[in-house]
Amino acid sequence: MRRPFAALVAMTLAVTIGIIVNRTIDAPAVSAPPQDNPHAWHVMSSGEDAAHIQAQQLAALPGSEFRADCRGTHVAGDDPIVKFNQPGASHRHQFIGNSSANAASTQTSLRLGSTNCNPVVDKSPYWVPALYKNGVHVAPESVIIYYQGLTNPQTAVAYPQGLKIVVGNALATSPDQNPSARWNCTPGSASSRDFMNCPAGTKLQTYLDFPTCWNGVDLDSPNHFSHMAWALGGVGAPCPASHPVAVPRVQFVITYPVNGTGLTLAGTRNGVNVLDAPGYTFHGDFWNVWDQAELQRRVRDCINAGYICGNDGCPIGGPSCQPQTPPPTSSPGDGRDAFATIQAESFDSQSGLTVQSTSDTGGGQNLASINNGNYAVYRGVKFGTATATQFKARVASGASAGVSGLVQVRLGSATAAPIGSFAIGNTGGWQNWQTIPANISGVTGTHDVYVTFSSGQPADFVNLNWFTFS
Repeated sequence: MRRPFAALVAMTLAVTIGIIVNRTIDAPAVSAPPQDNPHAWHVMSSGEDAAHIQAQQLAALPGSEFRADCRGTHVAGDDPIVKFNQPGASHRHQFIGNSSANAASTQTSLRLGSTNCNPVVDKSPYWVPALYKNGVHVAPESVIIYYQGLTNPQTAVAYPQGLKIVVGNALATSPDQNPSARWNCTPGSASSRDFMNCPAGTKLQTYLDFPTCWNGVDLDSPNHFSHMAWALGGVGAPCPASHPVAVPRVQFVITYPVNGTGLTLAGTRNGVNVLDAPGYTFHGDFWNVWDQAELQRRVRDCINAGYICGNDGCPIGGPSCQPQTPPPTSSPGDGRDAFATIQAESFDSQSGLTVQSTSDTGGGQNLASINNGNYAVYRGVKFGTATATQFKARVASGASAGVSGLVQVRLGSATAAPIGSFAIGNTGGWQNWQTIPANISGVTGTHDVYVTFSSGQPADFVNLNWFTFS
């Protein structure tokens, strides 16, 4: 979908998916934080900032965006940005997307982790304070992360790898101290900086907006915000000279399966972590761990070009684009010979996997980003009357210490009993290839082969280049 029909398009999509149409910016001012209260840097908005925020609130949503649909992963007293390497030191956060996120997370560890986001090329961790109702944790029902072209969309650039941003005021003592906090009931149109008493039949929803201007130099700053800034007004307004680089606006839209009263947030009061903070202390963190090439493609094809894109980063109703997973190097479908080499990327369908170029002998591509529960399907593999008793696969792993898993073969479905498997741990690198055999139950005939992956850890543990039977 393309501008100039942006307002109509945005309204149509919003009604279709049941969210508020005018997804708007709402943000705090920047000032230096007390050294002992890193979250306190954004207690109050200046009058000038408030005017810019209000202008963006009132502006219609432009027709240029892409999205990631994610889920909550875990709750922990960690904050990898504000309290790095201090496990349990933070109030409790609801982590979203990358399941490996913890107090000691690094760019490398997050890249090696797994995500529940769609698309899987987004391995960013997102986190917000945990929500409670009458003292019982409430996990999000859904999380949509929008990336929107509000500021200079034709020239906006992708976030650099490792960029970190914190937005909101965890130490607010009144609603006017945290313009970022925004709650509403869905369906419904009213909103408030504090919790709303949503009626039966509705659900609680919150929005959190991030700034759209970057200083072009720093990936982080001591207060985790001053390397960013708000645009000088509504949609199309320029960035300030101090932060001249326009980037997409990140917006969290989080829906909770709860209504009524008794709602609180995890928070910090007088230096003590609590579970009864008010709704106007809402805040959130973003750390860019996207596959950078895919992020850049989406900014180019969606934000710069003026289209609303789906999870695949392709314009909805617009021109075709390169999918996030490159096409296989050999054709899928019936007629594969079980006793010939079957390229891993020639799957008919898959779950949770990506494809990348390989440096293994012969070149081509391999399956990557493989972790627990992923699988690939190869339909119509012909064994004939010759009984296959062994499965061999070309694999590599750069998994962290203690991370390993099983490569399994199943017939007919991803939940059928495995006919064989082998264990795999670190082989010395993600492109350090080994051929590993495994005995299998005797197989004849023609079958849909499922190669499945199982691990007791959430992190990626193996790459797969090809396999065969003998």
